[in-house]
Order: sequence, then structure tokens, then C-alpha cells
Amino acid sequence: MLKNKNLLKVLIIFILILTICPPIIYADDEEEEELSINELQEIVESSANTVEEPILNSKAAIIYDRTTKKVMWGKNENDKKAMASTTKIMTAIIVLENTNLKDTVVISKKAANTGGSRLKLNTGDKTTVNDLLYGLMLRSRK
Repeated sequence: MLKNKNLLKVLIIFILILTICPPIIYADDEEEEELSINELQEIVESSANTVEEPILNSKAAIIYDRTTKKVMWGKNENDKKAMASTTKIMTAIIVLENTNLKDTVVISKKAANTGGSRLKLNTGDKTTVNDLLYGLMLRSRK
């Protein structure tokens, strides 16, 4: 039973992370090929005319070369952004590691009066940790 519970927690964490944070792929993760100077120059010259702006739905993005430590491309890369999704993931991990998802929780006045929630919780409402965790991972209001 304990093994299944731990496996369920790991699976939920994995799904939450994939849902909120897309996988990060670094441009320099591929194995390096040995190219001659002429081959490199041809690649640079041919690609210089075909580079297009990426089409993204995100409000901000960055392409960063870890080797040269330079920003290759950015969209609002210097704008400060809220840490909401990261905070949600960390909260979910702590809840999964320290509670029983079937436990019942009574909503306090302070929790009921906290803004920004779509759950419409009222003081004295009873719900499970599982349902609160699900509510935590809903998309935030804009």
C-alpha cells in the first residue's frame, strides 16, 4: 500500500511538472560534430538568409547559449514575471510528501477570504486534500 501511495505521489508530481513547465531542451545538448571551417561558413551563410522570428503564444521567452553565456534571442526577456507556477509546483510537492490525499480539511476563515481562487471556498466547508490539491493546480486567473 505504501509503495503504491509513493508511486502515485511521484506520478502526480511528474504530471504536474509536465503540465506546468514544458521540457527544457538546450541547443548544446546534442553531440558535437567535427566540421571544417568551410562547412561552418557555408552553414552560417545559408542560414543567415532563412532565419525567421519564432511564433510563440507565451508572453516571454529566451534562447540562451550556455557555452557563450549569451542571449541568442529573446521576447520580453528582461521583464519581471511572477513565480506563481513554480510556487504551485513546490506547494503540491510538499502536500504530496506530507499529507494523506484522502484526509478531510475544514476551510478556515482566513483561507476562505484569500483572493484569486476559483474554488469559491467558504468558512467551514469540508473537502479532501486531494480536491484542494486539484484546485491548486487549476489555471490562475489573469
